[in-house]
Amino acid sequence: MIKAAQVTKALRGQLEQIRPANGYYTDLKAVYGPQDKPSDKPPLPYALVRWASDVRTDLAVTQALRARSFEIEVFFSKACNEEDLDAVHVDILRCLGIGQDQPERMFPGLLEGEDEAIPRWASNGETTHSITITVGVQYAQTYN
Repeated sequence: MIKAAQVTKALRGQLEQIRPANGYYTDLKAVYGPQDKPSDKPPLPYALVRWASDVRTDLAVTQALRARSFEIEVFFSKACNEEDLDAVHVDILRCLGIGQDQPERMFPGLLEGEDEAIPRWASNGETTHSITITVGVQYAQTYN
């Protein structure tokens, strides 16, 4: 499997752990990729994970160091409150290892200084609010 695909799969798997039984505030019902076909009204909240960019940061003969930026958009009912969006932001970063005192708990390759959260509020007949959290992951890809 291509390394970038492995990183994406691992990230989605990690996010599937976000539920109160595992010590999180949010109870994510599902984690989808950009090509998944959820039902017309999937249970909320759910996350959509997609990569936004992938850039080479270094090159050494047959191997490159790359940084992939992921957008994790979490959808909530418009009845949710602002605290729910704040909580899932914290949950996602905690799930990836931010705030952990043991380096081995950090998601492999996570770029610690790169995250951003942007809310989107329901308007004009929309039924969901969402928050998009952007994180970066560094990985090595071999080209031989």
